[in-house]
Amino acid sequence: METPFDSDYVDVLIVGAGASGIGAACLLQRELPGKTWAIVEARERSGGTWDLFRYPGVRSDSDMFTLSYSFRPWLRPESMA
Repeated sequence: METPFDSDYVDVLIVGAGASGIGAACLLQRELPGKTWAIVEARERSGGTWDLFRYPGVRSDSDMFTLSYSFRPWLRPESMA
């Protein structure tokens, strides 16, 4: 497996490229810039549950203000996705 790092290990391995995994990577990069990290995902696409379930008209029971990232806040007037 090809890796962007010079060694055979990373400081932090994130399992899953869903909302939490992506958020964790962004937090690590911002708060611990000297640490190496990698995300592994079993699927070909990132996004986790939000990408996997694409039923027409499906809605979340969580407001988007709660689910948004601090570096990319939800700014639209609708609170539900």
